Amino acid sequence: MSKNLAITVLTWNDWQNTIKCLESIYQSTFNNFDIILVNNNSKEIHLQKILDWSKNNIKIEDEEITYNPNKKIEIIKVEKNTIIKNKGKKVIYLIDSKEIKNERWAVNLGCTAGLNLGYQFSLDQDYDYIARIDCDFIITKNYLENIVKTLDNDTSIVAASPKIIHGGLKNTIWWCGWYRSWGFLKFHKLMNLKKKRIIDDPSYKGIKDTDVVSGCCSIYKADALKLSGLGDEIFFFGPEDFDLSFRLKKYGRLVVNLDVRTFHMLTQSAKVSGWLSRSYYEAKGFLILIKKEGNLLDKLIGYSYFILRIPYYLILLALKKREKDRVYGYCLGCYDFFLNKKF
Repeated sequence: MSKNLAITVLTWNDWQNTIKCLESIYQSTFNNFDIILVNNNSKEIHLQKILDWSKNNIKIEDEEITYNPNKKIEIIKVEKNTIIKNKGKKVIYLIDSKEIKNERWAVNLGCTAGLNLGYQFSLDQDYDYIARIDCDFIITKNYLENIVKTLDNDTSIVAASPKIIHGGLKNTIWWCGWYRSWGFLKFHKLMNLKKKRIIDDPSYKGIKDTDVVSGCCSIYKADALKLSGLGDEIFFFGPEDFDLSFRLKKYGRLVVNLDVRTFHMLTQSAKVSGWLSRSYYEAKGFLILIKKEGNLLDKLIGYSYFILRIPYYLILLALKKREKDRVYGYCLGCYDFFLNKKF
């Protein structure tokens, strides 16, 4: 394959998972790629650990990847006006952002704005495909090759995701596509209230159409991503992938290739960000999504649903069946949205 792929990896104070992620990318069977590593105002030690890894001075082991002790990887710090002459050479281009968004509890630009730095840089370099792989992912060796083939073989497809496996539950599906249907069931699934785990089995196979590709691990055709307008930075963190997918679908099909697996180390990433800010941004983000995408009935059902969960969560907190940080973050996210609080 001669087409080039830019892989945006956004990282913030999670050097252990980031190194595992990068290590898995470099074991890929696909060779024409570069990594656009966006460091989103991390502590100095975080970036130093990654630099040490690139020089073969640090080793992170994981059962899903095999560490290569002989490699040394080139990391080049770039600015917005940098021009890459030779693409697809497996180089890491580092965008080191020190900016902080004006948001409650913000310590960086946020997920969407940080990713947009990588997307825009990749578009400026004229890559054919642009991937998003979150730093708490471990990809399989054939992921890049097979998803690029999925896009390359069908001109109607503009973005594709793999089947995503829960990193802590090796045979449990975390993501396998999603169909848009407004109403209670939509929000029920979006907010991850469904307790029953989906066990991976042979029935989950083939290429399936979806209304949303997973923002955590997907590959986009660069021209479609450019036409979509990138991520809407009103979303600090949360359902920015739903919003982007709705716009991407105007330019072609979105699919999930269920024959390709990747692993999401969700538990570890949640520990780094903390449940207080995570619950806050998720609640506020989904409310913004309802406001942007929903009709009058959708908003009535959606807003009521979020409001009614507040006393429910407070009862669970009183019974010590819900963590304080999650409840406080959720309630404050709703409060800031409905009172239009800005910072």
